[in-house]
Amino acid sequence: MAAVKVNRGMPRPEAPASSLPKDQWRDLAIVRELWAKSQLPFDCRLLRQVAADAPLMAPELGYASPEAFLREELQLDPDLVNRVVGWLEQEQPVEAVPLDRADRESRAGSHAADALDLTGTFAVAGDNQHTLKEGGADNVSTSLRGISDGACGNSAAYLAARLKKAGRGDLLEQIGPGKEYRSVRAAAIEAGIVKDVPTVRLTDDLSQVAAKLVGKLGKQKAVELATVLLAWEE
Repeated sequence: MAAVKVNRGMPRPEAPASSLPKDQWRDLAIVRELWAKSQLPFDCRLLRQVAADAPLMAPELGYASPEAFLREELQLDPDLVNRVVGWLEQEQPVEAVPLDRADRESRAGSHAADALDLTGTFAVAGDNQHTLKEGGADNVSTSLRGISDGACGNSAAYLAARLKKAGRGDLLEQIGPGKEYRSVRAAAIEAGIVKDVPTVRLTDDLSQVAAKLVGKLGKQKAVELATVLLAWEE
């Protein structure tokens, strides 16, 4: 009996590559390129998943590096992606964010970070740019002059200055790839400077939403939530 080939259709652009068989990754790249051309200017939050999948998809689809995959397959500027993803990781927006706004605010945060010698926050592990200059916290007002409140209130530079002022240089030294904290925001959450607000993106794939809820709340709390939803009345 001949094998039957099932037509699974095109994947949704937000589907993580790891959730799909590898023979669908080319289709995923196609729908993401279309998403980048039509939807990215109005809501850039999906770039986090796109960037996370690039190292997996690049070699499988014949690209030498994630940067080449982003540039040639998805028609995206790798520098722009890296910059905006860094901002998204810090801000954790739950509402749609236009690409130009995220890029503008990420650049503003970078200027503040440069002033405080924080340009290495997401740099290669092993460099010595994950700590502030002496007196950096004392100079925070001058360093952030000209940056809007909305752009700097949760920026890497602002949060790092708060950490230094709080005497948490130990956390600053553990920020970066291969270290305990991926970002300044994560270290600030550990220090209690920033409140961690768990977010779950609602999609049509309810099984994926449920898995994320369990991951955020724990199984017991997720079960309690399900019970409340079942008893809910308008």
